[in-house]
Amino acid sequence: MPEGMGLISYPLYNTKKMLLNKIFPNTYEFIDVQCYQKNRYMLFISDVHLDSVHCDRDKLKQHLDLALERNAPVFIFGDLLDLMQGKYDPRSNKADLNPKYNAGKYIDEVIADVVEFLTPYKDVIAFYSSGNHETSVEKRIEYGIVDKICYKLDISKGNYSGYIYCRMFPSVEDKGSNRPLIIAYHHGYGAGNSPVTRDVIQTNRKAVYLPDANIVISGHTHDRWIVPITRQRISRYKEYVDQQWHIKTGTYLNQPQEFNGYVVEKGMSPKVGAGIWMHYTFTKQGLLYNFQFAD
Repeated sequence: MPEGMGLISYPLYNTKKMLLNKIFPNTYEFIDVQCYQKNRYMLFISDVHLDSVHCDRDKLKQHLDLALERNAPVFIFGDLLDLMQGKYDPRSNKADLNPKYNAGKYIDEVIADVVEFLTPYKDVIAFYSSGNHETSVEKRIEYGIVDKICYKLDISKGNYSGYIYCRMFPSVEDKGSNRPLIIAYHHGYGAGNSPVTRDVIQTNRKAVYLPDANIVISGHTHDRWIVPITRQRISRYKEYVDQQWHIKTGTYLNQPQEFNGYVVEKGMSPKVGAGIWMHYTFTKQGLLYNFQFAD
């Protein structure tokens, strides 16, 4: 998998291809330089289910086109693939099988189509980690689907959970002013159906065991929200208050209104919403960032 070459010799954000350094077994490093008073963006997405007939490919293309325009790295936190129409899958429904995958080598057809769709965006897709839809099929067929896609697109492959360690510099010369921004990610867990809490209850649990993260991202449940948790902190230099941002990325599935089938039998409510943009810049006050729904 691609790895960068350090700050001065390889300013990662400003190159054509988004590259990450793997600095620990579960941590990738992203570096941006010369971002003083510049508008920078990242796009966080998950639960795309690109091979599903219900995936809103037009919306996904719109977001990826904008990422290209903004030169914004795209982070995919699991379930890029659906993979539910394979043989012996209890969730399969022939009515939901895309005709282009109706072949003896179902998995290979999906991989080829997904790679073809994403190839125009390979220079901004920085990262792809597995979700439960990928891992459940990979375990059954003993085949590295995510590895193959990452290899073909030349992008970094993450674990089911881990960290993105971001270092932003106002300029190349200002080596001492980097502000690490730590993103903890986890695709998600559980049944994926929390109609009352919409999985927001997990923010309080994660805030306890992920104290070093500035941003905590998950997907899986197809909900979408942005929740800040205010914290009282202390450092060697001062007492201060900050916020830990909890991000739940939505889904690109445009599920039809139905009254029969797997989703209905499991009591799952309709979900809408897609990815989330992070905008950041350096000012005299330091690194500033905020979040916006990608619509």
